[in-house]
Amino acid sequence: MGKKSHTPDTAAADTAATAEARIPESGEHITHAYWWHFALIYLAGVMAATSIGRITPVSIALEDELGLSLGQVGLIASSVTAVAAVLGLAASVALRPLDPRRTLIGGLVVMGLAGLLVSRAGGFPLLLGGRLVESVGYVVVVIAAPVLVMGLGDGGRRTTALAIWGTFMPVGLALGAFGGGLLSAAFGWRASLAIAAAATLAMAGAALRLPGAAARQDGPDAEGPDAKGPDAEGHGGDSARGEVPGDRRARARRLARPFALGAGFATVSATIVSFVALYPTYLHDEFDVPTAAAGTLTGSVSFAGVAGGFAASVLLRRGAPMKYLFTAALLMPVGAFAAFGSAGGLGISMTSAVLIAVTNELVVATVFAALPLVVRTSADVGVANGVVAQLGSVGSLAGPPLVGLVVTAADGWWAVGPALLVGCAVGVVLLRAAVGRARQA
Repeated sequence: MGKKSHTPDTAAADTAATAEARIPESGEHITHAYWWHFALIYLAGVMAATSIGRITPVSIALEDELGLSLGQVGLIASSVTAVAAVLGLAASVALRPLDPRRTLIGGLVVMGLAGLLVSRAGGFPLLLGGRLVESVGYVVVVIAAPVLVMGLGDGGRRTTALAIWGTFMPVGLALGAFGGGLLSAAFGWRASLAIAAAATLAMAGAALRLPGAAARQDGPDAEGPDAKGPDAEGHGGDSARGEVPGDRRARARRLARPFALGAGFATVSATIVSFVALYPTYLHDEFDVPTAAAGTLTGSVSFAGVAGGFAASVLLRRGAPMKYLFTAALLMPVGAFAAFGSAGGLGISMTSAVLIAVTNELVVATVFAALPLVVRTSADVGVANGVVAQLGSVGSLAGPPLVGLVVTAADGWWAVGPALLVGCAVGVVLLRAAVGRARQA
């Protein structure tokens, strides 16, 4: 008596209720695991990007202690971008059959060991050699990371995560520059580089927590958005396995949209790097801002642009069309007209500079979020990312000297705006063509 009786119906109801009660908990656990794994991937990218900014704060010490020339220091500082501009696509093809988790960890280990070598270098040859090896590790990390993000899952979370991933560069660059400056001032340049290398190796250890290839069961299908149904030319959606080996025309069709995305990204990279390179000199020439303060202001403006990347992730999550966000790239030359216009004072110039930086990161984040939309199969994401990384690095290297030539030929800073307008207009056309009418997650 007082004992509750259980019929088959009530037992089934209890079982269903129990299962239903556990579903939210399971979903919450999956979501937590997703963002925990993404955080590890993102931090790995940030740590890799610190290598680009950590040479600048120790450049004077390198000149004094090792007797390096300004040109040699510049070569060491730009080696990461130069290697990415040369090896991006080739590295992505070579890494395609490998497990991206092991690839990411291997890239971090290479960076860490090379960084330790650089910290002990006694002259230019060993310093440059160590930086080149470190640069190869960097390329490996930034190619493997988006592939890992793709493997974590699909849908809206993937779009948001890829957009946030697009902010790894300015965050890492700022961390490398500011953190490297503090460490070098406190412990010297060798200790500063050694600490950074040790932190990179520690990040490699943390990345061991990432799921392996076999564990990523919630990842996207092998087929990309264009794998099913006819493509833009009316051909059936071939998978990577269905193509005839050596079919160059099929391969060209598969890479056309990634190359359009990469070429558009190159114009965006050229714009922001040209701005960062020229703006300190402009502030000094036009507003008598001390050189050191002008560099600090420019770095602060560049870092403020990270807000644009997070804004893009929110807008994309809410369904904003990518082609409209790409069109926002035209705000960068608009900002340049005011920032370099020598009218309105320092306040107007700085406000316009922030507009350039924020818009740049908004577009960059959208580029990375668009990677799944420009490939035929998810297996091509690594190659597409390699194309984007390589062409973006080419734009970063080519932009400042080209815009500098325009300013010199026009004999005035006013020419920065028109020069960037031409590049960004071409870039918007390419970026919009890359995504076409592809359906967003």
